[in-house]
Amino acid sequence: MKQSIIKKNTKILDLHPEVEERPTSYIAQIYNQIKKSLINGELKPGEKLKIDSLKEIYNVGSTPIREALTWLVADNLVQKIDQKGFVATESTIQDFKEILKTRLWIEEIAFRKSMQNKKSIDSWEEELIVLCHRMEKRDWKEEYDPSNTNSWEMIHKKFHMTLVNRCRSEYLVKFCEQLYDLNLRFRFILIKQKKSYHKRQVNTEHADILKHVLKRDENKAVNALIGHYKITDKYFDK
Repeated sequence: MKQSIIKKNTKILDLHPEVEERPTSYIAQIYNQIKKSLINGELKPGEKLKIDSLKEIYNVGSTPIREALTWLVADNLVQKIDQKGFVATESTIQDFKEILKTRLWIEEIAFRKSMQNKKSIDSWEEELIVLCHRMEKRDWKEEYDPSNTNSWEMIHKKFHMTLVNRCRSEYLVKFCEQLYDLNLRFRFILIKQKKSYHKRQVNTEHADILKHVLKRDENKAVNALIGHYKITDKYFDK
């Protein structure tokens, strides 16, 4: 029976800390490189990930490759199949819709709790303003590169994680981050395969969320965030 996404993702809390917490780790660098290849589609969904081939691509030994793949199994970007080894996780519409549904549930709770937390709210709002401004200065369709903290995608992730990081629950924030990463692969599928998706006004959607945050209108801010996520779903239905 297929495990729920939340159950899968709880493994991450036990198996490895977030990569950002140990950026100098050699294995973390390999993890980021393979993750980049998975997100950008260089490693295709369902593709067998042979250790020897990956050693040549990334010019490293077997041990860091295996360790990085184990982290990616916990992230649900890779699967380990008995007697077959590691395989890039398939990307189906049903998977996307399950991720979206779970993300809407989890992030609404976290976002509401963040907005209800009045401690240092002015500095939180200022950080969101800066992140929104930085996104507007960059191309949101650029390639995913987790090593470039100034890329649109990494600023975008920071914006969304900042929306929920005041919810007073470390576990809830981690679940939000894990669901963000699972969703990311599907968004890059749209960028590569659907030209109509390029017309999406992503930065305008973020500005709308921010507008309601600054007005401290919890319900309108939450509805703007949910609407932002549901727009991606509409492109898959076209």
